[in-house]
Amino acid sequence: MHPENFPVNGIIGIVANSAAEVDEALAARLSSVEIRADLLLSNQVDTNGVLAIVRQAKSSGLAVLLTLRHPTHGGAFDGTEAERVAFNLAALEAGADIVDAEVGTEAAAELLRAGAPLLVSQHNFDGMYTESEVSELTTRMSAPSANGHQPLGIKIVPTANTIGEAARMLQWVEARGNGEPARIGFAMGAAGAASRILTIGYGAPITYAAFGEAVAPGQVPMHELIDIYRADQLNAKTRVYGIAGEHSLTSFSPFLHSPAFAARGINAVYVPLQTDDFDDLLETADVLRIDGMSVTTPFKEQALAAADESDDRSQACGASNTLVYERHEDARKICAYNTDFDGVIMPIAERARVSGLNIAIIGNGGAARGAVQALKEAGAKITMFYRNADRGAPVAAEFGVDGALLDALDDSFDAYINATTLGTNEDDPSPLPKSLLKRPEQIAFEMLYQNPNSRLVQDAAERGVQIVRGSEMLVAQGTVQFDHFVGVLPSLEEFSENFERGKTYRF
Repeated sequence: MHPENFPVNGIIGIVANSAAEVDEALAARLSSVEIRADLLLSNQVDTNGVLAIVRQAKSSGLAVLLTLRHPTHGGAFDGTEAERVAFNLAALEAGADIVDAEVGTEAAAELLRAGAPLLVSQHNFDGMYTESEVSELTTRMSAPSANGHQPLGIKIVPTANTIGEAARMLQWVEARGNGEPARIGFAMGAAGAASRILTIGYGAPITYAAFGEAVAPGQVPMHELIDIYRADQLNAKTRVYGIAGEHSLTSFSPFLHSPAFAARGINAVYVPLQTDDFDDLLETADVLRIDGMSVTTPFKEQALAAADESDDRSQACGASNTLVYERHEDARKICAYNTDFDGVIMPIAERARVSGLNIAIIGNGGAARGAVQALKEAGAKITMFYRNADRGAPVAAEFGVDGALLDALDDSFDAYINATTLGTNEDDPSPLPKSLLKRPEQIAFEMLYQNPNSRLVQDAAERGVQIVRGSEMLVAQGTVQFDHFVGVLPSLEEFSENFERGKTYRF
């Protein structure tokens, strides 16, 4: 079956709690829902109530996939297989377009023999399948019944530990042959988030999203899939960009870039590339159709090392936060840029003359490197502060600036920049004592934006000094990244508005 003729299509909303989620699906302008009968039954909706939800969805114009998931596949139905078959047949009679049953179960075999429209599924919550295991599963799941009935689709969803593993499921989806059942494939887990977003672009008819709390690991929130990633509009020609890092799932960068692509009619998407193995991501970039990526700590130095060409800023500070893949027929090269310069200089320049400013930079990683080089070029006087002299002192020496242990930090500085990860969590302390913030013209610069009320920001507000939030840095450097990606420079106002809209999804 061609994916376009599969009974359910696009972003499919999971109805797992109550009939109210059917109304949410309509409000979100979805065309299909998955009715998780097992979860509804466990939420005190009786059998007749579930069938009533099926009829409600159908009468509202929604296509319906009915799933009564077995416990061994993460489900909650504890009845017999005969009861499961009977319920699925009753759901089809009530109007469901297709039912889901797991490979190798009695229910799947009986439903296939009965000629029911069937999606045969396989989940692995513990890990990834090998290529040979996926091949064997595909053969088993696609096989017709003895009386000649074939499933309409097959679904394989393992759990990925790396982006490379998740990408294998997209390759599997893309490899479907003519006349074979539709393939639904992606990976669970944080490393699989991008595969959930991109899978329709590889040929899958659907991807899943929950209305409330996720019902599977790594599931992307419904309104982000619809509004930000436009997952149902992706295709084989979609250009892919993303944010590469260990905490990409909490990044606001997709809220800046993806809407900017949409506003310009560019067939592109910007996704979270969650990874703790940057080399694996680099090896997977072509499979994921990546044309560019933003790179966060701790991979900025690796990003520069991976590039075929790099700008002067990246070379000067030894780190890059932007990679662009230039492709020409079968050849491609990776170009590295550092836009952290723009992210640091612009917000400070709005508050003070940068040249001659006495600035303390706390940290010695990739973010600190970019800040040091940018501010040094702008004429500021820099002192780096760090907890570990063995790691920090060589960086200060490399850049030819003063360096000292954090304990030596005092109140003589015009600006303090937090270039560490301290402040990401709600209960993190400030990297500097509040008592050092004494003069209203002083600047407290919090590079992090995930926690808008970090302890440093709170202390700075209490002490009445100027505050630069991480969102300003993100916006300033993000506009320049976008220009590197597609050759168009958005305004700071546009990206600031995108950031504020993004807050409605996260805060």
